[in-house]
Amino acid sequence: MVAKLESRFRSLLTELDRRDGFVPGHSVEVGKAALRLARTLGVAGDDLPAVTLGALMHDIGKVFVDGRLLGKPTSLTSAELELIRLHPLLGEALLAPTVSHAIVLGIVRWHHECWDGCGSPDRLERTATPAGARIVATADAFVAMREARAYRERRSLDETLDELRRLSGSQFDPTCVEALVETIRQPVRRGVA
Repeated sequence: MVAKLESRFRSLLTELDRRDGFVPGHSVEVGKAALRLARTLGVAGDDLPAVTLGALMHDIGKVFVDGRLLGKPTSLTSAELELIRLHPLLGEALLAPTVSHAIVLGIVRWHHECWDGCGSPDRLERTATPAGARIVATADAFVAMREARAYRERRSLDETLDELRRLSGSQFDPTCVEALVETIRQPVRRGVA
């Protein structure tokens, strides 16, 4: 399923990388981190490739966002931030006609929800946000902090893990954070991750 659907949207992912030029390959890295995290949490069967595909496609709605906003080196205005916050809904709308897997669509729509209910677009709290979306939210934050951005430097591994722990229970599912820390501390086995 992942290879078939991913190839269908590969050109959109390539366009997203081109427009979001300071973090090319971000979605692929989030996919790898989400896969490892999902395995650590015991996700298996058909759900595992669905989480991976959702992670690959999580930011696909950004293809509809003005590219100048994606790489803006200064703070976003409130209006600009609201435009970027639409990308989960735009991504879901883009994928819904051809992707019927609820896990994939849920990840795309809800990867910016927060454990405490202060996220977007639906302000879901705790386990009301599907597990796949909570996994990808944690993996996405981990990868993003480890990348240099136009508006900030790359964080060290220890700084990143400290920040995730600090936000555990507010922004992120504590179980996902704990599993991610465990996953990061384990060496990658060739052919598995």
